[in-house]
Amino acid sequence: MKSESRVVKTLLRVTPSLVLTLACAGVANAGQPAPSMTLPCGSSVPTYRTFSVQAGQTPVSSDQPYIKSSDLATWTFTNAASTCTAVGSARSCAGLSVTLPAGSANKTPDFTGTAASAGSQGKVTINAVTTGGDSCTAEFTFRSTSAGGGWGDPHLTTVDGIQYDFQSAGEFTALQEDGFVLQTRQSPVPTASVPITNAYTGITHCVAIYTAVATKLGSSRVTVQPSPGAEPDPKSMQVRVDGKIVTLGDAPYVVYAGGNEKGAIDGTITKHADGVFELTDARGTQVVVSSSYWPARKIWYLNVNVYGTTARQGTMGKLAERSWLPALPDGSSLGAKPASEAERYQALYEKFADAWRVTKTTSLFDYEPATDTATFTLDEWPRNHPQSCAIEGQTSAQAATEEVAQQACANVANARHKADCVFDVMVTGNAGFGKSYEVMQRFRPLPPGWYSPLPPPEQKCEDCSTCKDCGKTQSPAHPWWCWPLIALGILVVVLLLLVLRALKKKP
Repeated sequence: MKSESRVVKTLLRVTPSLVLTLACAGVANAGQPAPSMTLPCGSSVPTYRTFSVQAGQTPVSSDQPYIKSSDLATWTFTNAASTCTAVGSARSCAGLSVTLPAGSANKTPDFTGTAASAGSQGKVTINAVTTGGDSCTAEFTFRSTSAGGGWGDPHLTTVDGIQYDFQSAGEFTALQEDGFVLQTRQSPVPTASVPITNAYTGITHCVAIYTAVATKLGSSRVTVQPSPGAEPDPKSMQVRVDGKIVTLGDAPYVVYAGGNEKGAIDGTITKHADGVFELTDARGTQVVVSSSYWPARKIWYLNVNVYGTTARQGTMGKLAERSWLPALPDGSSLGAKPASEAERYQALYEKFADAWRVTKTTSLFDYEPATDTATFTLDEWPRNHPQSCAIEGQTSAQAATEEVAQQACANVANARHKADCVFDVMVTGNAGFGKSYEVMQRFRPLPPGWYSPLPPPEQKCEDCSTCKDCGKTQSPAHPWWCWPLIALGILVVVLLLLVLRALKKKP
Protein backbone atom coordinates (compact mmCIF):
# COMPACT_ATOMS: atom_id res chain seq x y z
CA MET A 1 0.00 0.00 0.00
CA LYS A 2 2.89 2.32 0.81
CA SER A 3 4.43 1.58 -2.60
CA GLU A 4 1.15 2.41 -4.37
CA SER A 5 0.90 5.60 -2.32
CA ARG A 6 4.34 6.68 -3.48
CA VAL A 7 3.45 6.05 -7.13
CA VAL A 8 0.24 8.03 -6.78
CA LYS A 9 2.04 10.90 -5.16
CA THR A 10 4.70 10.92 -7.88
CA LEU A 11 2.08 10.92 -10.65
CA LEU A 12 0.23 13.74 -8.94
CA ARG A 13 3.41 15.74 -8.83
CA VAL A 14 4.51 15.33 -12.46
CA THR A 15 1.31 14.75 -14.43
CA PRO A 16 0.03 18.36 -14.70
CA SER A 17 3.29 19.86 -15.93
CA LEU A 18 4.00 16.88 -18.20
CA VAL A 19 0.58 17.09 -19.84
CA LEU A 20 0.90 20.84 -20.37
CA THR A 21 4.40 20.57 -21.75
CA LEU A 22 3.39 17.86 -24.24
CA ALA A 23 0.33 19.83 -25.24
CA CYS A 24 2.33 22.97 -25.91
CA ALA A 25 5.00 21.05 -27.80
CA GLY A 26 2.31 19.46 -29.94
CA VAL A 27 0.76 22.84 -30.77
CA ALA A 28 4.18 24.31 -31.57
CA ASN A 29 5.02 21.45 -33.92
CA ALA A 30 1.59 21.68 -35.51
CA GLY A 31 2.43 25.28 -36.41
CA GLN A 32 5.37 24.15 -38.57
CA PRO A 33 4.45 23.50 -42.25
CA ALA A 34 4.44 19.87 -43.27
CA PRO A 35 6.79 18.94 -46.12
CA SER A 36 5.09 19.59 -49.44
CA MET A 37 5.97 20.18 -53.07
CA THR A 38 6.66 23.78 -54.04
CA LEU A 39 4.55 24.79 -57.00
CA PRO A 40 6.28 26.37 -60.01
CA CYS A 41 3.57 29.01 -59.66
CA GLY A 42 3.12 29.52 -55.94
CA SER A 43 3.54 32.06 -53.20
CA SER A 44 6.87 30.58 -52.12
CA VAL A 45 8.63 31.20 -55.45
CA PRO A 46 8.89 34.30 -57.67
CA THR A 47 6.20 34.77 -60.28
CA TYR A 48 8.76 35.50 -62.97
CA ARG A 49 11.81 33.75 -64.35
CA THR A 50 14.39 34.74 -66.92
CA PHE A 51 16.40 32.61 -69.29
CA SER A 52 19.66 34.26 -70.34
CA VAL A 53 21.90 33.00 -73.12
CA GLN A 54 24.93 34.69 -74.66
CA ALA A 55 24.29 35.81 -78.22
CA GLY A 56 25.47 33.08 -80.60
CA GLN A 57 25.53 30.33 -77.95
CA THR A 58 23.30 27.27 -77.69
CA PRO A 59 20.92 27.51 -74.72
CA VAL A 60 21.46 24.96 -71.96
CA SER A 61 19.67 24.47 -68.66
CA SER A 62 21.66 25.41 -65.57
CA ASP A 63 20.87 26.12 -61.93
CA GLN A 64 23.02 28.65 -60.11
CA PRO A 65 23.38 29.26 -56.37
CA TYR A 66 21.24 31.94 -54.73
CA ILE A 67 19.89 33.39 -57.96
CA LYS A 68 18.54 30.49 -59.93
CA SER A 69 15.59 28.79 -61.50
CA SER A 70 13.32 26.41 -59.68
CA ASP A 71 14.64 22.88 -60.12
CA LEU A 72 11.08 21.56 -60.02
CA ALA A 73 10.44 21.99 -63.73
CA THR A 74 12.23 22.31 -67.05
CA TRP A 75 11.25 24.80 -69.72
CA THR A 76 11.80 24.88 -73.48
CA PHE A 77 10.80 27.80 -75.71
CA THR A 78 9.47 26.62 -79.07
CA ASN A 79 6.93 28.55 -81.14
CA ALA A 80 4.11 30.94 -80.27
CA ALA A 81 0.61 29.72 -79.39
CA SER A 82 -2.19 31.50 -77.62
CA THR A 83 -3.88 28.59 -75.84
CA CYS A 84 -2.67 26.29 -73.09
CA THR A 85 -2.74 22.52 -73.50
CA ALA A 86 -2.11 19.64 -71.12
CA VAL A 87 -1.04 16.08 -71.93
CA GLY A 88 -0.11 14.05 -68.88
CA SER A 89 2.54 15.96 -66.95
CA ALA A 90 3.44 18.14 -69.94
CA ARG A 91 1.96 21.61 -70.35
CA SER A 92 2.32 24.11 -73.18
CA CYS A 93 1.38 27.80 -73.19
CA ALA A 94 2.39 30.32 -75.83
CA GLY A 95 4.99 27.91 -77.14
CA LEU A 96 6.49 27.44 -73.67
CA SER A 97 6.65 23.70 -73.07
CA VAL A 98 6.58 22.83 -69.38
CA THR A 99 7.64 19.47 -67.97
CA LEU A 100 6.32 19.14 -64.43
CA PRO A 101 7.58 16.91 -61.62
CA ALA A 102 5.43 14.41 -59.79
CA GLY A 103 3.43 15.79 -56.88
CA SER A 104 0.59 15.03 -54.54
CA ALA A 105 -2.81 14.68 -56.22
CA ASN A 106 -4.23 17.96 -54.99
CA LYS A 107 -1.11 19.97 -55.75
CA THR A 108 -0.22 18.89 -59.28
CA PRO A 109 -0.05 22.11 -61.36
CA ASP A 110 -2.53 22.32 -64.19
CA PHE A 111 -2.06 25.31 -66.51
CA THR A 112 -5.25 26.68 -68.01
CA GLY A 113 -6.37 29.87 -69.67
CA THR A 114 -4.43 31.93 -72.21
CA ALA A 115 -0.93 33.28 -72.62
CA ALA A 116 0.71 36.05 -74.60
CA SER A 117 4.14 36.28 -76.23
CA ALA A 118 5.54 39.68 -77.17
CA GLY A 119 8.70 41.76 -77.30
CA SER A 120 12.19 41.28 -78.66
CA GLN A 121 13.18 39.38 -75.52
CA GLY A 122 10.53 36.69 -75.96
CA LYS A 123 8.43 37.49 -72.91
CA VAL A 124 5.67 34.97 -72.16
CA THR A 125 2.92 35.51 -69.60
CA ILE A 126 0.97 32.47 -68.39
CA ASN A 127 -2.15 32.35 -66.24
CA ALA A 128 -1.82 29.20 -64.15
CA VAL A 129 -4.17 27.41 -61.76
CA THR A 130 -3.77 24.17 -59.83
CA THR A 131 -6.20 21.40 -59.10
CA GLY A 132 -5.97 22.54 -55.51
CA GLY A 133 -7.38 25.93 -56.43
CA ASP A 134 -4.17 27.99 -56.18
CA SER A 135 -3.54 30.40 -59.05
CA CYS A 136 -1.05 33.00 -60.23
CA THR A 137 0.22 34.77 -63.30
CA ALA A 138 3.80 33.84 -64.18
CA GLU A 139 6.13 35.69 -66.50
CA PHE A 140 8.94 34.03 -68.44
CA THR A 141 11.48 36.13 -70.30
CA PHE A 142 14.03 34.91 -72.83
CA ARG A 143 17.05 37.18 -73.21
CA SER A 144 19.84 37.16 -75.75
CA THR A 145 22.67 38.67 -73.71
CA SER A 146 26.04 40.27 -74.41
CA ALA A 147 29.16 41.23 -72.51
CA GLY A 148 31.15 44.45 -72.29
CA GLY A 149 33.71 46.09 -70.07
CA GLY A 150 36.48 48.51 -69.39
CA TRP A 151 39.90 48.02 -67.81
CA GLY A 152 43.18 49.75 -67.13
CA ASP A 153 43.44 53.24 -68.60
CA PRO A 154 39.88 52.79 -69.74
CA HIS A 155 40.04 50.44 -72.68
CA LEU A 156 36.39 49.75 -73.45
CA THR A 157 34.68 46.87 -75.22
CA THR A 158 31.11 47.58 -76.26
CA VAL A 159 28.37 44.97 -76.01
CA ASP A 160 28.72 44.40 -79.74
CA GLY A 161 32.46 43.85 -79.50
CA ILE A 162 33.98 47.17 -80.59
CA GLN A 163 37.14 48.16 -78.66
CA TYR A 164 38.11 51.78 -78.11
CA ASP A 165 39.76 54.01 -75.51
CA PHE A 166 37.65 56.46 -73.52
CA GLN A 167 39.82 58.65 -71.29
CA SER A 168 37.45 61.40 -70.11
CA ALA A 169 37.51 62.46 -66.44
CA GLY A 170 34.22 62.47 -64.57
CA GLU A 171 31.25 60.18 -64.01
CA PHE A 172 29.51 58.45 -66.91
CA THR A 173 26.74 56.00 -67.69
CA ALA A 174 28.43 52.91 -69.05
CA LEU A 175 25.27 50.83 -69.59
CA GLN A 176 21.58 51.25 -68.92
CA GLU A 177 18.20 49.59 -69.47
CA ASP A 178 15.01 49.24 -67.47
CA GLY A 179 15.93 47.93 -64.02
CA PHE A 180 19.69 48.11 -64.55
CA VAL A 181 22.19 50.98 -64.71
CA LEU A 182 25.99 50.96 -64.52
CA GLN A 183 27.93 54.18 -63.89
CA THR A 184 31.70 54.62 -63.72
CA ARG A 185 33.89 57.29 -62.16
CA GLN A 186 37.00 58.05 -64.20
CA SER A 187 39.90 59.97 -62.69
CA PRO A 188 42.76 61.58 -64.66
CA VAL A 189 46.30 60.27 -64.26
CA PRO A 190 49.11 62.81 -64.80
CA THR A 191 52.00 61.19 -66.66
CA ALA A 192 55.47 62.35 -67.58
CA SER A 193 55.08 60.98 -71.09
CA VAL A 194 52.41 61.49 -73.74
CA PRO A 195 50.76 58.16 -74.75
CA ILE A 196 50.69 56.82 -78.26
CA THR A 197 47.68 57.25 -80.55
CA ASN A 198 44.75 54.88 -80.02
CA ALA A 199 44.32 52.65 -83.05
CA TYR A 200 40.52 52.77 -83.20
CA THR A 201 39.85 56.43 -82.47
CA GLY A 202 43.01 57.78 -84.09
CA ILE A 203 43.34 60.23 -81.18
CA THR A 204 46.45 60.92 -79.12
CA HIS A 205 45.43 61.72 -75.55
CA CYS A 206 46.33 61.51 -71.88
CA VAL A 207 44.94 58.71 -69.71
CA ALA A 208 42.46 58.11 -66.88
CA ILE A 209 41.48 55.17 -64.67
CA TYR A 210 38.28 53.84 -63.14
CA THR A 211 38.16 54.74 -59.44
CA ALA A 212 34.53 53.97 -58.45
CA VAL A 213 31.44 52.16 -59.72
CA ALA A 214 27.75 52.64 -59.05
CA THR A 215 24.91 50.37 -60.12
CA LYS A 216 21.16 50.15 -59.98
CA LEU A 217 19.99 46.59 -59.39
CA GLY A 218 16.22 46.62 -59.67
CA SER A 219 15.14 49.28 -57.19
CA SER A 220 18.38 49.18 -55.14
CA ARG A 221 21.48 51.34 -55.51
CA VAL A 222 24.87 49.68 -54.97
CA THR A 223 28.24 51.46 -55.00
CA VAL A 224 31.84 50.26 -54.85
CA GLN A 225 33.92 53.27 -53.83
CA PRO A 226 37.10 54.01 -51.86
CA SER A 227 36.77 55.49 -48.39
CA PRO A 228 36.65 59.31 -48.51
CA GLY A 229 39.61 61.53 -47.86
CA ALA A 230 42.90 62.38 -49.47
CA GLU A 231 44.32 58.97 -48.55
CA PRO A 232 41.67 56.21 -48.78
CA ASP A 233 41.97 52.99 -46.81
CA PRO A 234 44.53 50.86 -48.69
CA LYS A 235 43.08 47.62 -47.28
CA SER A 236 39.70 47.57 -48.93
CA MET A 237 37.05 49.40 -50.91
CA GLN A 238 33.71 50.34 -49.38
CA VAL A 239 30.50 48.72 -50.61
CA ARG A 240 27.22 50.52 -49.95
CA VAL A 241 23.60 49.59 -50.54
CA ASP A 242 21.31 52.61 -50.75
CA GLY A 243 23.99 54.70 -49.07
CA LYS A 244 24.70 52.36 -46.15
CA ILE A 245 28.04 50.53 -45.83
CA VAL A 246 27.59 46.75 -45.79
CA THR A 247 29.97 44.11 -44.48
CA LEU A 248 30.55 41.23 -46.87
CA GLY A 249 31.28 37.72 -45.63
CA ASP A 250 31.91 34.42 -47.33
CA ALA A 251 28.29 34.02 -48.44
CA PRO A 252 26.65 36.34 -50.97
CA TYR A 253 25.00 39.41 -49.48
CA VAL A 254 21.35 39.49 -50.56
CA VAL A 255 20.04 42.89 -51.71
CA TYR A 256 16.35 43.24 -50.88
CA ALA A 257 14.17 45.91 -52.44
CA GLY A 258 13.73 48.71 -49.93
CA GLY A 259 15.84 46.80 -47.41
CA ASN A 260 12.84 44.61 -46.57
CA GLU A 261 14.03 41.04 -46.02
CA LYS A 262 10.51 39.77 -46.69
CA GLY A 263 10.28 41.66 -49.97
CA ALA A 264 11.60 41.11 -53.48
CA ILE A 265 15.26 40.29 -54.08
CA ASP A 266 17.03 42.79 -56.33
CA GLY A 267 20.30 40.86 -56.49
CA THR A 268 23.36 39.70 -54.59
CA ILE A 269 26.85 41.04 -53.81
CA THR A 270 29.68 38.53 -53.57
CA LYS A 271 33.22 39.30 -52.44
CA HIS A 272 35.88 37.15 -54.09
CA ALA A 273 39.61 36.90 -53.51
CA ASP A 274 42.08 39.58 -54.66
CA GLY A 275 39.66 42.51 -54.36
CA VAL A 276 36.98 41.25 -56.75
CA PHE A 277 33.33 42.21 -56.19
CA GLU A 278 30.52 40.54 -58.12
CA LEU A 279 27.18 42.35 -58.33
CA THR A 280 24.47 40.13 -59.81
CA ASP A 281 20.89 41.18 -60.43
CA ALA A 282 17.81 38.96 -60.35
CA ARG A 283 17.99 38.32 -64.10
CA GLY A 284 21.56 37.02 -64.07
CA THR A 285 23.33 40.21 -65.19
CA GLN A 286 26.76 40.34 -63.57
CA VAL A 287 28.93 43.40 -62.90
CA VAL A 288 32.42 42.26 -61.93
CA VAL A 289 34.70 44.85 -60.35
CA SER A 290 38.36 44.04 -59.66
CA SER A 291 39.99 46.60 -57.37
CA SER A 292 43.69 47.28 -56.84
CA TYR A 293 45.54 49.83 -54.74
CA TRP A 294 48.30 51.97 -56.26
CA PRO A 295 50.61 52.80 -53.33
CA ALA A 296 52.72 55.40 -55.15
CA ARG A 297 49.62 57.49 -55.93
CA LYS A 298 47.56 56.39 -52.89
CA ILE A 299 44.57 55.65 -55.07
CA TRP A 300 42.33 52.73 -55.97
CA TYR A 301 41.84 51.73 -59.60
CA LEU A 302 39.31 49.31 -61.04
CA ASN A 303 38.54 47.00 -63.92
CA VAL A 304 34.83 46.68 -64.73
CA ASN A 305 33.33 43.82 -66.75
CA VAL A 306 29.66 43.13 -67.45
CA TYR A 307 28.25 39.73 -68.37
CA GLY A 308 24.77 38.52 -69.30
CA THR A 309 23.33 41.94 -70.06
CA THR A 310 20.71 43.07 -72.55
CA ALA A 311 21.57 46.73 -71.94
CA ARG A 312 22.41 48.50 -75.18
CA GLN A 313 22.93 52.16 -74.21
CA GLY A 314 25.94 53.89 -72.67
CA THR A 315 29.66 54.26 -73.24
CA MET A 316 29.83 50.44 -73.46
CA GLY A 317 26.60 50.31 -75.46
CA LYS A 318 25.92 49.14 -78.97
CA LEU A 319 27.15 51.24 -81.88
CA ALA A 320 24.46 53.34 -83.45
CA GLU A 321 23.45 52.58 -87.02
CA ARG A 322 26.21 53.58 -89.45
CA SER A 323 28.20 55.07 -86.57
CA TRP A 324 31.73 54.63 -85.23
CA LEU A 325 30.54 55.20 -81.62
CA PRO A 326 27.69 53.93 -79.43
CA ALA A 327 24.39 55.75 -79.76
CA LEU A 328 23.60 58.88 -77.77
CA PRO A 329 20.95 58.71 -74.99
CA ASP A 330 18.19 59.69 -77.42
CA GLY A 331 19.25 56.90 -79.78
CA SER A 332 20.76 59.23 -82.36
CA SER A 333 23.99 58.53 -84.20
CA LEU A 334 27.22 60.49 -84.45
CA GLY A 335 27.70 59.08 -87.93
CA ALA A 336 30.83 57.83 -89.65
CA LYS A 337 34.29 58.44 -88.21
CA PRO A 338 35.47 61.97 -89.14
CA ALA A 339 38.58 62.28 -91.26
CA SER A 340 40.46 64.77 -89.05
CA GLU A 341 41.70 64.10 -85.50
CA ALA A 342 40.23 67.39 -84.33
CA GLU A 343 36.75 66.36 -85.49
CA ARG A 344 37.12 62.90 -83.96
CA TYR A 345 38.16 64.48 -80.66
CA GLN A 346 35.17 66.83 -80.75
CA ALA A 347 32.77 63.94 -81.48
CA LEU A 348 34.14 61.59 -78.80
CA TYR A 349 35.28 63.87 -75.97
CA GLU A 350 32.81 66.69 -76.32
CA LYS A 351 29.50 65.52 -77.84
CA PHE A 352 29.63 61.86 -76.83
CA ALA A 353 31.26 62.31 -73.40
CA ASP A 354 28.99 65.17 -72.37
CA ALA A 355 25.90 63.25 -73.51
CA TRP A 356 26.73 60.33 -71.19
CA ARG A 357 27.93 62.37 -68.18
CA VAL A 358 25.80 61.76 -65.12
CA THR A 359 24.11 64.74 -63.49
CA LYS A 360 23.14 65.58 -59.93
CA THR A 361 19.74 64.05 -60.56
CA THR A 362 20.88 60.91 -62.39
CA SER A 363 23.99 60.04 -60.33
CA LEU A 364 23.96 56.79 -58.36
CA PHE A 365 27.18 57.53 -56.44
CA ASP A 366 27.52 58.35 -52.75
CA TYR A 367 29.09 61.73 -51.97
CA GLU A 368 30.64 63.38 -48.97
CA PRO A 369 29.11 66.69 -47.80
CA ALA A 370 29.82 69.65 -50.09
CA THR A 371 30.71 67.33 -53.01
CA ASP A 372 28.77 66.10 -56.02
CA THR A 373 29.43 64.78 -59.51
CA ALA A 374 30.97 68.10 -60.55
CA THR A 375 33.72 67.53 -57.94
CA PHE A 376 35.06 64.66 -60.05
CA THR A 377 34.71 66.33 -63.45
CA LEU A 378 37.75 67.68 -65.28
CA ASP A 379 36.16 68.89 -68.48
CA GLU A 380 39.41 69.52 -70.35
CA TRP A 381 40.56 65.92 -69.86
CA PRO A 382 41.85 64.33 -71.95
CA ARG A 383 43.62 67.13 -73.76
CA ASN A 384 43.54 66.97 -77.52
CA HIS A 385 46.91 66.03 -79.03
CA PRO A 386 48.64 67.22 -75.84
CA GLN A 387 52.16 68.47 -75.44
CA SER A 388 51.98 67.53 -71.76
CA CYS A 389 49.89 65.24 -69.55
CA ALA A 390 50.90 66.95 -66.31
CA ILE A 391 48.34 68.23 -63.79
CA GLU A 392 49.20 71.23 -61.66
CA GLY A 393 49.83 70.31 -58.03
CA GLN A 394 50.19 66.59 -58.73
CA THR A 395 53.28 64.45 -59.28
CA SER A 396 53.38 62.87 -62.72
CA ALA A 397 53.73 59.11 -63.04
CA GLN A 398 57.00 58.07 -64.66
CA ALA A 399 56.98 55.80 -67.68
CA ALA A 400 58.37 52.25 -67.68
CA THR A 401 60.29 50.51 -70.42
CA GLU A 402 58.58 48.02 -72.71
CA GLU A 403 60.73 45.26 -71.22
CA VAL A 404 59.42 46.01 -67.73
CA ALA A 405 55.85 46.18 -69.02
CA GLN A 406 56.14 42.89 -70.91
CA GLN A 407 57.42 41.20 -67.76
CA ALA A 408 54.60 42.64 -65.63
CA CYS A 409 51.98 41.45 -68.14
CA ALA A 410 53.57 38.09 -69.01
CA ASN A 411 50.71 36.04 -67.49
CA VAL A 412 47.89 37.84 -69.30
CA ALA A 413 46.53 35.27 -71.76
CA ASN A 414 44.21 37.32 -73.98
CA ALA A 415 46.28 39.03 -76.70
CA ARG A 416 44.22 42.23 -76.72
CA HIS A 417 44.21 42.50 -72.93
CA LYS A 418 47.93 41.86 -72.84
CA ALA A 419 48.58 44.68 -75.33
CA ASP A 420 46.41 47.01 -73.22
CA CYS A 421 48.25 45.91 -70.08
CA VAL A 422 51.65 46.64 -71.64
CA PHE A 423 50.37 50.06 -72.71
CA ASP A 424 49.13 50.85 -69.20
CA VAL A 425 52.35 49.82 -67.47
CA MET A 426 54.54 51.68 -69.95
CA VAL A 427 52.55 54.93 -69.65
CA THR A 428 52.06 54.93 -65.87
CA GLY A 429 55.04 52.93 -64.62
CA ASN A 430 52.62 50.95 -62.43
CA ALA A 431 53.49 47.26 -62.73
CA GLY A 432 50.39 46.50 -60.62
CA PHE A 433 48.27 46.68 -63.77
CA GLY A 434 49.67 43.27 -64.69
CA LYS A 435 48.30 41.71 -61.50
CA SER A 436 44.90 43.38 -61.95
CA TYR A 437 44.61 41.96 -65.48
CA GLU A 438 45.49 38.48 -64.18
CA VAL A 439 42.78 38.72 -61.52
CA MET A 440 40.27 39.87 -64.12
CA GLN A 441 40.92 36.94 -66.46
CA ARG A 442 40.41 34.36 -63.66
CA PHE A 443 36.74 35.22 -63.20
CA ARG A 444 34.25 32.86 -64.83
CA PRO A 445 30.80 34.32 -65.56
CA LEU A 446 27.54 32.46 -65.07
CA PRO A 447 26.66 30.07 -67.90
CA PRO A 448 23.39 30.40 -69.81
CA GLY A 449 20.33 29.25 -67.92
CA TRP A 450 17.29 30.17 -65.84
CA TYR A 451 17.57 32.90 -63.24
CA SER A 452 15.08 33.96 -60.60
CA PRO A 453 15.69 35.71 -57.28
CA LEU A 454 15.64 33.05 -54.57
CA PRO A 455 17.10 33.60 -51.09
CA PRO A 456 20.20 31.68 -49.97
CA PRO A 457 19.76 28.46 -48.01
CA GLU A 458 18.66 28.94 -44.41
CA GLN A 459 21.59 29.20 -42.03
CA LYS A 460 22.03 26.22 -39.72
CA CYS A 461 23.74 27.03 -36.44
CA GLU A 462 26.00 24.58 -34.69
CA ASP A 463 27.23 27.20 -32.25
CA CYS A 464 24.69 29.68 -30.87
CA SER A 465 27.44 32.15 -29.99
CA THR A 466 28.25 32.65 -33.67
CA CYS A 467 24.77 32.57 -35.16
CA LYS A 468 22.90 35.83 -35.58
CA ASP A 469 19.44 34.24 -35.66
CA CYS A 470 20.23 31.18 -33.57
CA GLY A 471 17.26 31.48 -31.24
CA LYS A 472 14.89 31.85 -34.17
CA THR A 473 15.61 28.50 -35.79
CA GLN A 474 16.95 26.14 -33.13
CA SER A 475 13.60 25.13 -31.63
CA PRO A 476 9.94 25.63 -32.51
CA ALA A 477 8.23 28.55 -30.83
CA HIS A 478 5.47 27.85 -28.31
CA PRO A 479 2.14 29.68 -28.48
CA TRP A 480 1.92 32.58 -26.04
CA TRP A 481 -0.73 30.89 -23.92
CA CYS A 482 1.49 27.88 -23.18
CA TRP A 483 3.57 29.71 -20.64
CA PRO A 484 0.63 30.77 -18.40
CA LEU A 485 -0.65 27.17 -18.52
CA ILE A 486 2.75 25.80 -17.55
CA ALA A 487 2.87 28.26 -14.66
CA LEU A 488 -0.63 27.14 -13.63
CA GLY A 489 0.49 23.51 -13.78
CA ILE A 490 3.42 24.25 -11.48
CA LEU A 491 1.05 26.00 -9.08
CA VAL A 492 -1.27 22.96 -9.06
CA VAL A 493 1.66 20.67 -8.26
CA VAL A 494 2.72 22.91 -5.37
CA LEU A 495 -0.85 22.94 -4.00
CA LEU A 496 -1.05 19.14 -4.24
CA LEU A 497 2.23 18.81 -2.35
CA LEU A 498 0.92 21.10 0.38
CA VAL A 499 -2.30 19.08 0.63
CA LEU A 500 -0.36 15.82 0.84
CA ARG A 501 1.91 17.24 3.52
CA ALA A 502 -1.08 18.44 5.54
CA LEU A 503 -2.74 15.03 5.26
CA LYS A 504 0.47 13.34 6.39
CA LYS A 505 0.63 15.47 9.54
CA LYS A 506 -3.05 14.84 10.35
CA PRO A 507 -3.39 12.22 13.16
